Amino acid sequence: MATECHTPLRFGFQPKIIVDFNGGEITSDPGLLLLRQFDGQLSLTKKLWGLFNDWRNPDLIEHHTHEMLCQRIYQIAAGYEDCNDADLLRTDPTFTTIVGKPDPLASQPTLSRLENHADWQSIVRLRDLYLKWFVQYGYGRREVPKEILLDCDATDDPCHGQQVFAFFHGKYGQHMYHPLFFFEGHTGCLLSARLRPGNAHAAQGIPSELRRLVPIVQRRFPNSQISYRADAGSAVPEIYTTLESFGVLYAIGIASNSVFKRRIERWLKQACRKYARTQKAVKVFYSFRHRAKSWRRQRRIVVKIEVSALGSNVRYVVTNRPGRAQEIFHWYDHRGECENRIKEFKLDLLGDRLSCHLYRANAFRLQLHALCYQLLSLFRRHVLRRTELGRGVRHYNLINLDSPLV
Repeated sequence: MATECHTPLRFGFQPKIIVDFNGGEITSDPGLLLLRQFDGQLSLTKKLWGLFNDWRNPDLIEHHTHEMLCQRIYQIAAGYEDCNDADLLRTDPTFTTIVGKPDPLASQPTLSRLENHADWQSIVRLRDLYLKWFVQYGYGRREVPKEILLDCDATDDPCHGQQVFAFFHGKYGQHMYHPLFFFEGHTGCLLSARLRPGNAHAAQGIPSELRRLVPIVQRRFPNSQISYRADAGSAVPEIYTTLESFGVLYAIGIASNSVFKRRIERWLKQACRKYARTQKAVKVFYSFRHRAKSWRRQRRIVVKIEVSALGSNVRYVVTNRPGRAQEIFHWYDHRGECENRIKEFKLDLLGDRLSCHLYRANAFRLQLHALCYQLLSLFRRHVLRRTELGRGVRHYNLINLDSPLV
């Protein structure tokens, strides 16, 4: 950021000598210019034009909404997640160059007013934008992926103070929001980020998001198999039927119950006897058909039984995927990658900094962080993976553009 100027020192004995401590316009974030060049080639943030409903008098506007949105997205990318940082960065040469405005950029009060006046229509448009970025640039024009993988998971977002719809959640033991995320498992791109109240059920909003996402993805990738992977929070009948209606293959964790325990009792005993005989860890896979009272049809349950010195561990997955039980569990076990993407979102971009009072303002903030995440995700996919640096790193966090490596 720009340094403050200091009064030059003049020497009385030699008026021609002046000691000046003014370093001029200095910036610490020049790496953002590389990201801005990539952004400009694909015209990503350019598509922010007209997405935000502006309530202001056009004759009195000094900072246009698309400029402020771009300013906030790039500040988040550089690690300045709060509007307060804008007061120091509004004259920073890197950010003025990125926004394309020589005058000082928007200040903290102006950006805060933007957040608190965001309406739901504008929020939905921003949400749709980064999905369009994935549809257009997640894969190359000539790439035909064999599978488009929808990874779904929720996370906790701790709240402090009297924030609207912040409720206590027993599982996490805190007052919080409960945002929901969809990622594309093979590219790491973000498909949806949806803010939910703190007391929302794990499955709340998933069926409606599937009905929105799947048709869009199927139109873009008509020859690719759409698959869905999630933990037991998605184990509800409406999600099964929604996925099956679109022809989506799924594997979803499901909690144990008395029926399941009776069905696998014989297999578990066999595994325990084998471990007692060999003293070596045992891992076996089975499957059976099951129909719960709330289901309209039977579905396949695959089982993983592990017995070791630590005891026994039994896991269940409900699925319509073809193949052996072991293959399905191997595919399902990679679901943890979705949690890694959420960690990137929260730790690298501080996407859980939803500190506004209004629920709608926090929903808007979440979309700003989502846009920033998608911009960086596409950048590392199309640029860094084609460089020597990118090829040497298989699973890397979102790039810190201030790093001398970049």
